[in-house]
Amino acid sequence: MAVRFNRGAVATAFHDWTVAPGNVPGRNPRIIAVADCNNFFVSCERLSRPELEGKPVVVLSSNDGVVISRSAEAKALGIAMGEPFFKVEGFCKAHGVTVFSSNFGLYEEVSRKVAAALGKYSDRLEVYSIDEAFLSLDIASIGDPLKYAARIRDGVQKGTGVPVSVGLGPTKTLAKLMLNRAKKSSEGVFAWKDSASPDAFLETVPVGEIWGIGRRMGAFLEKRGIKTARQFRDLPDDWIRKHLTIRGLHTAWELRGLPCIHLREVEAPQKSIQVSRSFGQEVTTFEELRCALVRFVATGARRLRAQRSLASRIEVCLATSHFRPGFFVAGGTRDFLPTAYTPFLIERALDALKEAFRPGPRYARAGILLAGFVPEGMVQRGLFRSLEEDLKVRESALMKAVDGLNAEIGEEVVAPASLWKTEGASWRPRREKLSKSP
Repeated sequence: MAVRFNRGAVATAFHDWTVAPGNVPGRNPRIIAVADCNNFFVSCERLSRPELEGKPVVVLSSNDGVVISRSAEAKALGIAMGEPFFKVEGFCKAHGVTVFSSNFGLYEEVSRKVAAALGKYSDRLEVYSIDEAFLSLDIASIGDPLKYAARIRDGVQKGTGVPVSVGLGPTKTLAKLMLNRAKKSSEGVFAWKDSASPDAFLETVPVGEIWGIGRRMGAFLEKRGIKTARQFRDLPDDWIRKHLTIRGLHTAWELRGLPCIHLREVEAPQKSIQVSRSFGQEVTTFEELRCALVRFVATGARRLRAQRSLASRIEVCLATSHFRPGFFVAGGTRDFLPTAYTPFLIERALDALKEAFRPGPRYARAGILLAGFVPEGMVQRGLFRSLEEDLKVRESALMKAVDGLNAEIGEEVVAPASLWKTEGASWRPRREKLSKSP
């Protein structure tokens, strides 16, 4: 059913936080803030190297392959996101660019600190990604929204050392558009109500830059003459739903100031968990692949337990380099009763590896996929408790203790013994420019 709206009323609501469309009568009206860490990986590296503030810095992907994060100074030099490092290595040396290998353990730890700092400013928080979060703010308790956003920005930077930008709007989609403006603003914050003309502003936004539209949908719309956010917003509801489904319709409604995409305050469990890596050097032996898969399974099992799930299937995949002749891919699968017990998952992964492995190929990448999830505690038990069920209880208690020790003391304080002698293994990614954690 098409929903008609009064464009004038909506435009007025954009400039009046207290009557933002979609607020529930009888409750204090709320607005959405989205906070994004500026050049997050670079900002994390600067925590232990404060002398790099104001200087060009880049961070590389696994195996030091491509540029995945750039400081503002590196962007000004023309270094592109996703640029293969071998193409710009000489340029970086000539222009004094500091280069770091990715350190995801550090980035995840800093991300948790940023989320904790943001949580002090709202009772409703959605951690959207490693460097971005949405906050729902009660207008009655925060006073001027723009000044409050500045408090969020200053508080996070003082508490964690990470600079953030904050966008404000009556919906998540509009807040995201304001975030883009905040990043270009010297103040680092921007609110939808500060747009002099909503129609004029949306006319400047390419349709493919709308959060939730993306390249594929954007190209589809542009072919039909719909090139701006304003044009998309004003399309008939029936047409949007027919061609872009209900998700596209919700995006259009959000551009009209009608909240449809709500905060997910509890992260939805993943339906599968994949852990894969490109190797630092090509490997040829079963033993090298076995060590790599033990690492992958241990990581995947930890993530599985963190979301309180059990897996009933594991898949193993091996691949040679795309850039060599005779590209080869092989895999193996094992099904079993749901579990999150690391030693058992390792055994099944190695069974699948035996099925997949062929001597001769030079393997450049491998990975595991955990699937067939069921919630922890939802496995059907027999009428009478058996020795096997008692064993499952002990296994669960053991993994809880292991995860607790590793979280408190440090990652892999307790780990499969085969991981203790893999520091120089050929399968480990190249990280020649790895920083030290602060």
